[in-house]
Amino acid sequence: MKRHTFAYALLALAALVMLSGLAIGNRGDARNRIPLPLRMLSSLLVWLAALLLWRGATPASRPPAKLAAAGMGCGFLGDLIMARVLPLPHHVIFGMLAFGVGHGCYIGATAHHLVRRDALRTLPLPLLASWIVGAAGWYGVARNPAQPGMLNRAALAYALLLASMSGMSAALAVRDRQYLSLAIGGALFFISDLILAGELFRNLFFPHIGDAIWLTYLTGQGLIVEALGTGREVQVLPSTDTARE
Repeated sequence: MKRHTFAYALLALAALVMLSGLAIGNRGDARNRIPLPLRMLSSLLVWLAALLLWRGATPASRPPAKLAAAGMGCGFLGDLIMARVLPLPHHVIFGMLAFGVGHGCYIGATAHHLVRRDALRTLPLPLLASWIVGAAGWYGVARNPAQPGMLNRAALAYALLLASMSGMSAALAVRDRQYLSLAIGGALFFISDLILAGELFRNLFFPHIGDAIWLTYLTGQGLIVEALGTGREVQVLPSTDTARE
């Protein structure tokens, strides 16, 4: 229980770091008011919170909590790559790979909860809807014929991967409202990456676009790791046959 308390304190501290960055950051920077060190610190704090939630999870909740911690660890690595703190060549490709692996971990953790909640029957429609939204978002915001075809295809695959997480979390929320925060987190992560893709591939810009990307991204990450990293009590819902009786 103490680990959970510390984890929530770290999540709150990450939010405070972001808000402090907005308040004290460089007003002359048209893209980011939140300084780079504070952005990286807030991401690190969310990862540490995910690790604490995993270590404090019950045996039944430990496998998805472990995957959630691994997913956020990949997210932190992706943040370092995209910010060029780690000076890798082709940083966009390597950053997408890190985030893609992280989303694979989130999908695995979400699938665990779907099975545990007997929610697989609610999955097809939200998943299909999320793929349609993901493909439409890629076509309207990220696809750029002037970019190499491989990069466009990688962006499509990544958009569908993010959309899959959103669809699965929405299916869980339909089955059990305790997972509404997970669905919101998945949607915020998708919105953040859609804005980022527009900036990277289509030169999208508006004042403080970087702050908008970061605030939606890290808020989404925090909601995801909290929902997947803590044990949710299974709500026993009446079956159709029981309801008829």
